[in-house]
Amino acid sequence: TSMWSLSQRKGHSAMYAGLDSLKKNYQTLYIGGTGNVLSKHRDHIHADDLSQEQRDNLRDLLKSKHDMVPIFIKHALASGHYEGYCKQVLWPLLHYMMWQESVDEGKFWEAYVAVNQIYADTVIENYNSGDIVWVHDYHLLLVPSMVRSRIPNAPIGVFLHTPFPSSEIFRCLPRRRDILLGMLGANLVSFQTYNYARHFSSNCTRILGFEYTPSGVDANGTIVALGTYPIGIDVERTRYNCKRPGVQPKINAIREKYAGKKIIVGRDKLDPVKGVLQKLEAFEKFLTDYPEWHEKVVLIQVTSPGVIESQRLENKVAEVVSRINMKFGSLEFTPANMFQQHIDRDEYYALLSAADIALVTPVTDGMNTASFEYIVAQSERHSPLILSEFTGTARSMSAAVIVNPWDFAGVARAIADCLTMSEEDKLVKYKQLESFVNSHTAAYWAESLVKGLVEVSAKQSNQGPTPVLDVDRFQLEYNNSRKRLLFFDYDGTLTPICDSPKDAVPSQKTLDTLHSLCSDPKNIVWIVSGRNQADLDNWVGSIPNLGLSSEHGCYIKEPRSDKWISMIEDLDMSWKDDVMEIFNYYTERTPGSFIEEKNGSLTWHYRKADPKYGPFQANECQNHLEQSILGKLPVETLVGKKNLEVRPLMINKGEVIKRVILQQSSEVDFIMCVGDDKTDEDMFRVVKRPEIGVDAVRFIVTIGPAEKNTLAAWHLATPEQLID
Repeated sequence: TSMWSLSQRKGHSAMYAGLDSLKKNYQTLYIGGTGNVLSKHRDHIHADDLSQEQRDNLRDLLKSKHDMVPIFIKHALASGHYEGYCKQVLWPLLHYMMWQESVDEGKFWEAYVAVNQIYADTVIENYNSGDIVWVHDYHLLLVPSMVRSRIPNAPIGVFLHTPFPSSEIFRCLPRRRDILLGMLGANLVSFQTYNYARHFSSNCTRILGFEYTPSGVDANGTIVALGTYPIGIDVERTRYNCKRPGVQPKINAIREKYAGKKIIVGRDKLDPVKGVLQKLEAFEKFLTDYPEWHEKVVLIQVTSPGVIESQRLENKVAEVVSRINMKFGSLEFTPANMFQQHIDRDEYYALLSAADIALVTPVTDGMNTASFEYIVAQSERHSPLILSEFTGTARSMSAAVIVNPWDFAGVARAIADCLTMSEEDKLVKYKQLESFVNSHTAAYWAESLVKGLVEVSAKQSNQGPTPVLDVDRFQLEYNNSRKRLLFFDYDGTLTPICDSPKDAVPSQKTLDTLHSLCSDPKNIVWIVSGRNQADLDNWVGSIPNLGLSSEHGCYIKEPRSDKWISMIEDLDMSWKDDVMEIFNYYTERTPGSFIEEKNGSLTWHYRKADPKYGPFQANECQNHLEQSILGKLPVETLVGKKNLEVRPLMINKGEVIKRVILQQSSEVDFIMCVGDDKTDEDMFRVVKRPEIGVDAVRFIVTIGPAEKNTLAAWHLATPEQLID
């Protein structure tokens, strides 16, 4: 028999419900710290004080009966990690709160690193090939890279339950680089909302100098995917909890106590980010602006201790509650009812069920699952939900009444509107909210995130070093084929990259090779380049039977034709003025940079700029474009070799060669596609598609190192090797 008894802990019910749901399809193993344990007299015992026998006994019990591995962390270390670095440094910063007092984060940092290492070591000890590692929240942000350093091929995901701030806030953290690099050890870094993911990528760009691509963050050649996975709740369990025998009597008691009154309910931790103070100020504003509701409305606010314990906040809240009750209350009536205590489960669901309005007003928050539970509890009454626009939930629950918690008059107006809302309007809003809550459950969250992690890591694991082109095999297939399509990029592929674009003149050997290829009737040869028409005409235009595409697909010239055809004739190009203004701004401030204007695109080159300052300014410029232009106008940014190019959406090299292949596909049995940079990946993506050139042998070749992240199947080190 065990010397231990176990009971369920409070809190994080949504996360645990999601993780438990994975047991249907996966064998799961939880790794976690024990924290303090309780003696049979309910006294707290530190992990340091447990004997080896007690530890072994608990370890065996948890592993055999519950698939859990406990971690015993010394009290001083645990305190420096959790009460120190997590609560005093990371939590405020992630919630957009700068430290009010001087925080010596250096003394807590060592504890944070040490605890993360203990977790990583425990993961490594228990890891078996094929396992998936899923790391949770801001307490363990270094674990992904620590595990990655020992198990290079492990599928690792990290999910942040909190918000993630913009770079203006996050860059204040002294250990900002370490935290970001720790997270980038994962295959998939995931967040509650798209905004948090965008902030993370922006931090990686600005602080680490890493490029952000549509596939994720390029961390020194490894693409780390970013994902958005809003958490849900266990709807069936919540529904069951609302119907427990102890709930209805408590609903009746609440209704009886506040008979004839409208009930507004709030339940939050007493933490600065939860907006309890703002909620009370808004309630006071409501009672001031809408005197017709005097003695007809009560606020029941339940609070529990916050992550950041603040006596100052507690005193301020008590002061506002007292002021409201003095101004608007009487001996028989108390409008603001504050309960600073944990309430049991039945009381909680009774409160949600009895409410006429739920008021959820954090000033910043991850996912507020209480709002989901409220929707389930309101299945019969359909009472409205007032929700802060600063919760991660707000974008998903747009049928709620969305408010700015700092706008007290606006929140007061929302309360008044909800109190007078028709039953029909309540039902319409409720049905939309109910549909979202029922479909985006905790199980859905966990399953979709793990599925995403598996897909991402499988794709990444297939990206080992790209082998050198097998010349013997290439020549054999080339000689045996009847009709060939050959696509070449220009800069960096047929000619080396030059500091000045005008210097990239093709060698005589390159011209002779192209002449030879184009004179073979079995070949259809295309150069698909970012260059303008004039450059291509000047350098290779005299070669007979050569197809040309300029400006990444904006213009094409068919083989045996001397006429350029515009692909952008019907497109709105007015965006160029806005982009030119931004490029001019960075050109003025970046010595050595210059702008290249083409008919269909604008390119900002920084090859001649300072090798450190140039990339930094490019990152700033890219962020500026993302904030001001992308998403608002029909354009996209291409990050090339020492340049940024803005071009129309749906105009790219891939679209050009898709058109050519589909014209010829019935005859073609050999396709070769060669390029060297990110713009050429669009071509590679098209050629790799099974439905493109169904029976054709394909040779997709990148020019550059074997380690480069690419869709190509083969590589050659230099343009000279290609021509040879």
